[in-house]
Amino acid sequence: MPFDALAVAAVKDELNKTVINGRIEKIYQPQKDLIVLDIFHPYPRRNLQLLLSVNPRFTRGHLITNKPENPIQPPAFCMLLRKYLQGGRILRIEQPAWERILKIAVENLHPDYGLTVYSLIFEAMGRFSNLILVDDNDTILDAVKRFPQGSKGAREIFPGQKYLAPPVPARFNPATVDSTSFEIIIHRSPSDRPLRRILLEELMGLSNPLVLEVCARAKVEPEATAGSLHNGEIKAVFGILKFFQELVATGDFSPTILLNDSGQAVDVFPYRPVHLDAGLLRSAQEMNAALESTIHQQHKQEKLLAHQQKIRRVIREALQKARKKRDKQIAEYQRAEDADLYKLYGELLTVHQMMIKKGLSQAEVENYYDPGHKIVIPLDPAKSPNENAQQYFKRYSKAKKARVLAAEQLARTEREVEYLESLENTLWDLLSHQELAEIEDELCEAGLWRKEKKKARSSPTASKPHAYTSSTGWKILIGRNNKQNDLLTMKMASARDLWFHAQKIPGSHVVVRTQGKEVDEQTILEAASLAAFHSKARNSSKVPVDYTEKRHVRKPTGAKPGFVLYENFKTIIVDPDHDPAGKDPDRM
Repeated sequence: MPFDALAVAAVKDELNKTVINGRIEKIYQPQKDLIVLDIFHPYPRRNLQLLLSVNPRFTRGHLITNKPENPIQPPAFCMLLRKYLQGGRILRIEQPAWERILKIAVENLHPDYGLTVYSLIFEAMGRFSNLILVDDNDTILDAVKRFPQGSKGAREIFPGQKYLAPPVPARFNPATVDSTSFEIIIHRSPSDRPLRRILLEELMGLSNPLVLEVCARAKVEPEATAGSLHNGEIKAVFGILKFFQELVATGDFSPTILLNDSGQAVDVFPYRPVHLDAGLLRSAQEMNAALESTIHQQHKQEKLLAHQQKIRRVIREALQKARKKRDKQIAEYQRAEDADLYKLYGELLTVHQMMIKKGLSQAEVENYYDPGHKIVIPLDPAKSPNENAQQYFKRYSKAKKARVLAAEQLARTEREVEYLESLENTLWDLLSHQELAEIEDELCEAGLWRKEKKKARSSPTASKPHAYTSSTGWKILIGRNNKQNDLLTMKMASARDLWFHAQKIPGSHVVVRTQGKEVDEQTILEAASLAAFHSKARNSSKVPVDYTEKRHVRKPTGAKPGFVLYENFKTIIVDPDHDPAGKDPDRM
């Protein structure tokens, strides 16, 4: 659901109960279109984080429980907000009737004028959303999005200018329109104009989902035209509009979350919608929490997915180059295979040189390595048989060296391809920002990511492997990137823990914590299924998975992250399964 006027009203009511009289301790700007206010409330004592996003697709304002990661250097707008609002006390939060606007009044000490009230105005209007700071005279101090004079079709939003409310696209306010006025709106509309368009275009603050809800409660088709509506239907629609107006006035909201068929929270409403499948609706205690579990999570996942796709492109480009290099080296190695043939030509020419005349372009001689068969040897007519033999011995020596060099280069490139495939495999699932940042670090170390492009991280703490519990109660740990694999196998795992890996293909390291005890077959099967799923063979069936005690696993000196050697292993054939125990994974 869009962050419409009804959603804004529900959030405003909750914020007025929680953040009023709170002191703004810190201000962050994790992204160019997102601000977080860190608020301390004295009674009851608690720390709150208020997020305001003007992202065109994920416009929203609500409290959050986990602060986003912040850049080391705060942007200019963040510094301005800190100058005027940090240390200030939140006096009130207001919403003009049926507007998608929140006005946060903050009292702070001005060095020259004493206590001064500043307002942070949050305009939640899709791609026109903005966050504007004004002083007590409504003079703009700055905004996330500036629109100087001359910007086409835009208000002038620029430091030093007076703040003007955004123009209202609709003509009527649901808070003030009466029954007679509403009937006139309908009757004066073109007869073929659908009711849905009339409500959206004539009344301010309504979103498409809210219009569908109004029509569903009034039992009127949203596509019914103005000319087909009778007075009873018009009155029914007006009655529902008044119901929602009363809802805004009383603040008696019923936050509701919409789930998809997979049980994931995908949308949120400040009321319980009747136009949607009731089986997919779940009540929420607060609108703020409901927004955090839906729109906020969707925005986070989209950012992570974009970050992950960028890393995947870097890896795929490097993998494509490595595979081309491998193909070229295979061809070079195959050409070097002619070394043995050159040696044979030289030996046969030496043995048969007395029977070969100078000036011939080829000679057919007996091949004493293959009795009863002859072989045709190309010759240089300008050279004697002995000179031709010596020429072939030189070619043999050169080709032999080339073959050794080609074999070494090919082996290095094969290891490079395997390493890049292991990196690519880690990106099959959506990873956390920290896990992606670790892959970036690894790409930098491998020379595949330019350091100046690498994003700085405020938290150097390494991420931890994911944890599962088997159906019989054993702890199973899974590395989700190469750094986690190294951490899990070389530092966290004990000598008698069981270590699993898909056979001869890139994949995660999986460890069963044994505490020196015998592990049951079911846990071994579940751990192997997880190892198969977190490998390149996840879409296959009957995947061979090797397992051994961790004491039989070693990491060669100078090996790439995630690369190990192991011995004394057993192999089990399993079908990949992301959750063989039938439980959600635990996080360490």
